Amino acid sequence: MTFLDQLQHILHSRKFWVLIAALLATLAAFVTQEITVWQALQAVVAALAVYSTGVAIEDNGNGSHQL
Repeated sequence: MTFLDQLQHILHSRKFWVLIAALLATLAAFVTQEITVWQALQAVVAALAVYSTGVAIEDNGNGSHQL
């Protein structure tokens, strides 16, 4: 799979766009001073953790099951 194929796959992923929405919501809350920098950092780390976990679960389901 080429880089452009991988990029296209990511851009069509709902998980990716949910991550972008979460990051934008966090940024908006921080800019309007609804949350502190530490709360923003926690939200970013949580969003990235959820995204990476979702991708890992998806990859596990798509992988070969060799013993």
